[in-house]
Amino acid sequence: MPDNDDQYLFQDDDEYMFGDEPEEDEPPHEIEIDAFEELWKIMIVDDEADIHRMTERILEDITFDGKGFTYLNAYSGKEAKELIQEHPDTALILLDVVMRTENDGLMVVEFIRNDIENRFVRIILRTGQPGQAPERKVITDYDIHDYKLKSMLTDQALYTAVISALRTYRDLRVIEKKHCELEKALSDAEAAQKARYQILANINHEIKTPLQGILGFTEILMISEVNEDNQEYLSHIKHSAEGLHKVLSNVLELTELAGGTWELNDSRIIFKEYLDQIMDTIQIQAEWKSVMVGYDIDKQIPQSIITDPKRLKQVLMNLLINAVRYTDDGTVLLTVDLKPDNYLSFVIKDTGAGIPLENQAQIFESFMLGEDFLSKKNAGIGVGLSICKNIIQKMNGTISFESQPNEGSTFFFTVPFKSDL
Repeated sequence: MPDNDDQYLFQDDDEYMFGDEPEEDEPPHEIEIDAFEELWKIMIVDDEADIHRMTERILEDITFDGKGFTYLNAYSGKEAKELIQEHPDTALILLDVVMRTENDGLMVVEFIRNDIENRFVRIILRTGQPGQAPERKVITDYDIHDYKLKSMLTDQALYTAVISALRTYRDLRVIEKKHCELEKALSDAEAAQKARYQILANINHEIKTPLQGILGFTEILMISEVNEDNQEYLSHIKHSAEGLHKVLSNVLELTELAGGTWELNDSRIIFKEYLDQIMDTIQIQAEWKSVMVGYDIDKQIPQSIITDPKRLKQVLMNLLINAVRYTDDGTVLLTVDLKPDNYLSFVIKDTGAGIPLENQAQIFESFMLGEDFLSKKNAGIGVGLSICKNIIQKMNGTISFESQPNEGSTFFFTVPFKSDL
């Protein structure tokens, strides 16, 4: 159905206007498949052949970004739907609203955006019967680039609309390309990280087997009749082997956490008794260094709570052992408060060496040490804080810290719990 009775767009020198129907001269432009990669694809959708011819004539000497145009011609909504599926890289559609039905063009827009989910192609609606599709409603309800009356589309107006649409299409494609490149880079980085962790896990298992033998035979020798000097040597061997075993256990734990396959296992605990046991262990280690350890528990915390006791203990032990390890003389204090929405807030404050400013940004990264590796005097390989961060994030909590060199560090973390009522 023609949009404006017998009115057609045609050329008169530099102006384009609606007038009497011109005589038939040449068929609409045929598309050249081989040129698609070198040219911008513009689809013209209109039930009048003259609109196709006049549009192509207006744009015939125009280029954008050094590329000209190639045209896809559709004379109905049905043809337009078929063409856009065959050519999803179409940059622009000049789409008539009223063709065989009063909303043929709008149905094409819905098909493109909703059915085949093409968000890139720019769409300029053109109509000779604005009453059939009011501009305000169309602009509000449909994802289109522009809406024009055919009577307004002089050569300059069409040129401006087309260039603006192509610029938007180009920018959207650039953004999408960068997005895909970033996603691939992230995927490659994650795959490489998993591969590194898998190698560490394999090495870990290979070392642990002979190490267990060393520990076992050392303990057998220690209970046998050996002289005092040999007992001391065996004690050093056992201590060193136990330290290596602990390092390997931490690395294995990190590889499991990094894999993301582990799950939380919640159970009921008596919170104060649970915390007493942890602090008794820390107290023993602190006494070896003459470090004072204390803790304070908010009395409003329920007597029993539901959480993952293994993982929470892992975080507390890591942070408290670190605090004791890096404090030669002073105090380590743990404070636990009840926060809204069933959250526990833990604060571990020490008066130790603190974390160098240059290391603070990466302190939660794997194998990052809080001191100079070459001059460090404390044992550790720099995975404890990374393990803590992984666990706390899995528990839907948060972790942070404050530290000043030679003035100590304070670590804060929160985790949710379920009330045992």
